[in-house]
Amino acid sequence: MKNLAMKAAISIITLCMLAACSKDEGEHNGEVSIYPSELKGTIYYDWATEGILKVSLPDGVGGSFIPDDSKLNNFDVSRDGKLKLNVINASSLGNDDVRFTLSDIANGSIVEEFIYNSPGGNTYCKGFLSPDNSLIMVTSSDYEDGITILKRNGEYVQRILNINGERLGFNDSRLWLPNNSLLIMHGKYIIRLDPPYTSGTLVKQMDYQEWGKLDVNQQGTQLALQIANHVYTMGIDGSNLKQVTTSNFKESRPLFSPDGKYLLIGSDYRQSGPLGYMWDMKIIPNDGKQYNVDPLEPNSPGVIPVIWKGKDRIETGGGPMVWR
Repeated sequence: MKNLAMKAAISIITLCMLAACSKDEGEHNGEVSIYPSELKGTIYYDWATEGILKVSLPDGVGGSFIPDDSKLNNFDVSRDGKLKLNVINASSLGNDDVRFTLSDIANGSIVEEFIYNSPGGNTYCKGFLSPDNSLIMVTSSDYEDGITILKRNGEYVQRILNINGERLGFNDSRLWLPNNSLLIMHGKYIIRLDPPYTSGTLVKQMDYQEWGKLDVNQQGTQLALQIANHVYTMGIDGSNLKQVTTSNFKESRPLFSPDGKYLLIGSDYRQSGPLGYMWDMKIIPNDGKQYNVDPLEPNSPGVIPVIWKGKDRIETGGGPMVWR
């Protein structure tokens, strides 16, 4: 209880410091913001039984995005922030249906909708929009499914089951790159696959005991990932590897801002159950410098806790996060 009290106190103190210094930095529609004015976009994130939440920047206004739904496998938002993809477990006795619904965020109208049945009968498939919104990458925890590429209306394009005869792993990161290329983790390798996804090129061999949780900036020039207990960045070609977070705890789940100038990271990354994890959401500049994001010790200047306008506690994540 003492540590929790200390943590809460530090969060409140940090908020006060940010509010004081942002009077010169962050204004939005004539109002002072707790965030620098150059922070843009909306962060969407999953938390416990509250469903998918969102916080807009730089005004810090938070709210609900998708109500809690136990049948929601995952969601995605288009790079321009206009389209929402929901993937729902729609199975019933005798079928393994997974419903994909692409809708307009502004008015809620359905743009595309289809039912998908995985080769392995897996109803916990996930879907991710390509950068140009023309394709959907379907991932699965079933070896028979691999990675499936569909047109956004559900029409089959390609399926990737293995790399050089070795099946894909269950929890490896799979990411879209510009021009609808793919970047995937496979064993100790990061591999790039360009359309039509029949061959790949090695980006980097990762000789680390623990690494993963990749993200790529929208420009397709830089990667962020977890290595051991901290977050690193490197070029898309695997060069210029730099550690950008530090603490006495663990950081993970890095996510680039839409313009690539900031990183959202999960600080104090800890286990919340047999299969679940949770983390505190903080933002750091993506400038190649190393930032202390410790939950108890003073943080480096420039570290920004994600806090809703009108609240005094840092937001906590426990599932998918998207920044658009």
